[in-house]
Amino acid sequence: MQRILYLIQKEFRQILREKTFIGLIFGAPFIQIVILGFAITTDVNHVPLAIVDYDQSQMSTRLSDAFSVTESFEFEGNLNSEQEAVQALDHGRIKMAIIIPDNFERDLKMGIHPVIQAVVDGVDGNSAGVAMAYLNQISIKLQKEWMQETGGLSARMRQVHLTAIEPRMQYNASLESVNNIVPGILATMIMLITAFLTGMSIVREREIGTLEQLMVTPIRNYELILGKVLPLIVVAFLLLNVGILAAGLIFGLWMKGNIFTLYFMSLLFALSTLGLGIFASTVARTQQQAMFIAYFFMIFAILLSGFFIPIENMPPFIQGITYLNPLRYFIVVIREIYLKGTEMGLLWKEGLAMGVFGLATFILSSLRFQKRLE
Repeated sequence: MQRILYLIQKEFRQILREKTFIGLIFGAPFIQIVILGFAITTDVNHVPLAIVDYDQSQMSTRLSDAFSVTESFEFEGNLNSEQEAVQALDHGRIKMAIIIPDNFERDLKMGIHPVIQAVVDGVDGNSAGVAMAYLNQISIKLQKEWMQETGGLSARMRQVHLTAIEPRMQYNASLESVNNIVPGILATMIMLITAFLTGMSIVREREIGTLEQLMVTPIRNYELILGKVLPLIVVAFLLLNVGILAAGLIFGLWMKGNIFTLYFMSLLFALSTLGLGIFASTVARTQQQAMFIAYFFMIFAILLSGFFIPIENMPPFIQGITYLNPLRYFIVVIREIYLKGTEMGLLWKEGLAMGVFGLATFILSSLRFQKRLE
């Protein structure tokens, strides 16, 4: 234990006097353009949608059918009440709920403006706004069709607009993109610190010759690894707290969930990124090479995580690749904790995926590192 503490002290001294790392990037841009060209799209498709139909009339059924057959929405079925719809939003089963009020058909025929409520998950403000635009387009199209069929109805009905949609955004009422972007920045910050610095700090020891000096000491391999990664975990958590404070003071975005839940999930996520840094150190011979390897993997991790582009909009084979990306799960976790206040019990799937992936990556990278030392 004493040897690990000495290593940790050494690492902190080295981190404090490190200069800016500069990497040279060569073949990665071509591969990234090819792969990510399929993934980047501004369309929003297959938004999970549920409908609460209090009227149960012919016209309300027709309205429900219009929303359920379009490719823009993925119809998840009818719900019995608005409370059930909000609960489905809380658990992430749907992203939007349409509430059709009582007497919808009667009010429509009498020329009264019926109001349909759309309850939307606003965690991803961009997707929510686009989905609302799709909703309005479908409503206008259906309105024109109904107006063409109202020959036997009153002139008053033919003059009235079909309906007014009253949106109510959950979790991000103002649809400000900063509420969606800032948590993602915190996630990528942890990845950058743990992956970049882990790989480059180990390679730097090899470049200046101190790694060989450490190998001839009584320090065991696992002690060397712990002495390298523990300071970076501390640094990552310090920066995470600074980021949380800055998000609150500068953007007015304070976490709604439990901070210890975020800490625990961040630790699970850090395991995988630390493993990536150790792996980079076993392949690279210089700090520039280590930085390039880490960057090569991280640019894919960031852009295929759902940070900028919803994963649902990507082609199926790209979506399959994202399951191997730990940042995919952590982006979901940090946004859920920040904007919804989601408890750990509802995030166990993401936590389990990060834990398994992180533990496997860390163990395999550590074994490769030990073999390289031997």
